[in-house]
Amino acid sequence: MIDDTIAAISTPIGDGGIGIVRISGSDAVALADDLFQSPSGIALADVDSHTVHYGIIQVQGRIIDEVLISVMRAPRTYTREDVVEINCHGGIVSTRAILDAAMAAGARLAERGEFTKRAFINGRISLDQAKSVMDIVRARTALGLEAAVDRLGGRFTQALADLRARLAEILADLEVEIDYPDLDVDIDAIAPRIETCSTDVQELLSKSESGRLIREGLTVAIVGRPNVGKSTLLNALLSEERAIVTPIPGTTRDTIEEDASLGGIPVRWIDTAGLRDAEHPVEAEGVRRTRGAVDRADLLLLLVDASEPKHAEDDNVLSLSVGVPSLLVLNKSDLPNVWKTLPEGAWSQALRVSAKDETGIEALRDEILASVGAGTLPTRNSVLLLDTWERDLLRRVGQRLAQASQTAHESGQADMVAEELRLAYQTASELQGIDISESILDAVFAKFCVGK
Repeated sequence: MIDDTIAAISTPIGDGGIGIVRISGSDAVALADDLFQSPSGIALADVDSHTVHYGIIQVQGRIIDEVLISVMRAPRTYTREDVVEINCHGGIVSTRAILDAAMAAGARLAERGEFTKRAFINGRISLDQAKSVMDIVRARTALGLEAAVDRLGGRFTQALADLRARLAEILADLEVEIDYPDLDVDIDAIAPRIETCSTDVQELLSKSESGRLIREGLTVAIVGRPNVGKSTLLNALLSEERAIVTPIPGTTRDTIEEDASLGGIPVRWIDTAGLRDAEHPVEAEGVRRTRGAVDRADLLLLLVDASEPKHAEDDNVLSLSVGVPSLLVLNKSDLPNVWKTLPEGAWSQALRVSAKDETGIEALRDEILASVGAGTLPTRNSVLLLDTWERDLLRRVGQRLAQASQTAHESGQADMVAEELRLAYQTASELQGIDISESILDAVFAKFCVGK
């Protein structure tokens, strides 16, 4: 049982139409009652749950703001505690003054994610659902939001619960073999059940890979020597005039970055300065930043001008592909093509485009998706939003199941199979937040904003 009452501002800092101060805990209603004054004289202690009341917040006779107060009584609240939300005018001064008044009245400032942490501790949501709250807040595309809402609804939690239930049944059958060997439990009949569990885990891992792209996004850098059409290509990919385009080589002196969605995946597009030995100090700095963009990109679009013979500077650009996922893009296909064969290197194909009239741009978008393992556009049912820690735990569950299956086939030793399954069961339990350490919980909720 958590005894103290917490408070925090739950709306973004800055000007806005409304600001919300959230209070949760056993003293939430009484504390708000000390600050609230209604024209009707009603006391918040006497009102029904899930009702809204008009009045003012007043401290020592000084009116702070005109407010609407929502009173929600346990257990039908976000935290399963008494919750009061004070809706005041937007702006940092008003909301901060009300928060200070709440803390002076006895509340403690909430830690990051503490409201959601209390919802988890009090059994209202699973750890998986708690983490999905942050995914909803941080969603960068419509598909990302849909996947986060599905997770909040318990899709992954239910899959884990079903897996653990099946593992428990298999373990129970194995325990019979271990404790009563005369009963002769058929290990061969158990092995397919383990393999089914293993297949289901691999399917979840596959969905989590699409989820990783949707959650973390993709960084794509457009790289080439000066005047091959990098800025024009950026504009074509964005379908807007984002970068300045001129026939003068070296127009782009800095990296230009823009976020956009590609097939439901957040993409950061980077237009870079042309790679060459620059003499002007400003252009040289642009080239240095280009190399920095190459280092942090998930995918390089190596752009060349197919209407001109290959330059030595093109070779420098093509050499960037070593150790980095990259696509060779032959631009200016609207002009006579002089690149009859692909340059030397690990190129099975090149995409021919005309950034100027946008010929081939849609095919380029499809190839970008295919190159990062998302050749078929993800849907909300094919996506699972898991972070690195969760993917690692799920991978470990799969490894234990694979080892259990192999042991069942090779040795048939029930005790060895059971040990692997117990470890898989324990790891799956940790994924659900069962028997999880306090330090891991603190790390999870520390990623949240204050007030959530």
